[in-house]
Amino acid sequence: MAAVELTFRDGTASDLETTFALSEQAMYDSGTRQGIIPPGRELTPQNIHADWVRQRQVVEFIAAQPGRYVIAEEEGVPVAYARVVRFPRMEELTELMVMPEQQGRGIGRRLLEVAWPGDPSADLGRVVVAAGAQSDLSLYLEFGVMPVAGHWHMRQRTDVYLERRAHEIETTDPAVHLLKPDRAVAEWMRLEPQAIGHERPALHEFFARDRNCLAALDPQTGEAGALCWVSSEGEIGPAVALRPGGLVPVIIAALDRVAMTQEPAHLSVFSTSLSWWLLRRLRTLGFRVFWPSWVLCSIPLPGLDRYVPTRPPHLL
Repeated sequence: MAAVELTFRDGTASDLETTFALSEQAMYDSGTRQGIIPPGRELTPQNIHADWVRQRQVVEFIAAQPGRYVIAEEEGVPVAYARVVRFPRMEELTELMVMPEQQGRGIGRRLLEVAWPGDPSADLGRVVVAAGAQSDLSLYLEFGVMPVAGHWHMRQRTDVYLERRAHEIETTDPAVHLLKPDRAVAEWMRLEPQAIGHERPALHEFFARDRNCLAALDPQTGEAGALCWVSSEGEIGPAVALRPGGLVPVIIAALDRVAMTQEPAHLSVFSTSLSWWLLRRLRTLGFRVFWPSWVLCSIPLPGLDRYVPTRPPHLL
């Protein structure tokens, strides 16, 4: 196959909606090929625009962070892009998207060579949430990361969830409280680094403006033993706990909140495959794996069994 004549440039704020649409098309194609998206369900411009309106704030926040945003163009038309976000001790590849008709031509590798050059170091690690296709995983391994856990999108119909919750009679979930924004950020800064091995203060300051924080508090100390962000759009996560089982009450409280106030057709939450206690509870409530992928990192992540990733899944 003839080489594709590409040019690479840094993206700007004016490119965000265009590359968001590109990512929607790439994800739709991947989901269709894997059988995750049922046949006959079309991706329309209206769908893409609605998703853009819903996710615009978090996309603009991510774009404003230090890192790289690189667009590959053919004859002036964007055909692929990559974005790397830098936190103090970790670089996260949040997106690597290639238009379906351009896939299989090495464009993803060339983007990574520009946006994620060299190797990770002891001072600056690397992490990515990646689709589970063999070609994807093999490519990422060449850039210094290794699989550390599965990353599962769990899904259930809301009406079925509410019915099953109504029949739960032997739960002993502790009370969950709503934290004020300043308190929420402070508690996140205390708990999260123990789980993912790096700090993300700017991210949680953003979530404090954009989402509510649910917390399970220790009755003796008053400190949070588990935390979960939940948005007015029904986006659940991230969440973190001192102990793996501690995730369960805050996630269930977030699901209850979304089910009863937003009433979406389906409930969605992300989980790592190490979160045994949470996955067991979700299974009793009828949740299934909707879209599997992987967390890959250049260093071991110490507490993914007590951590729930973000939704939408732009970041770990």
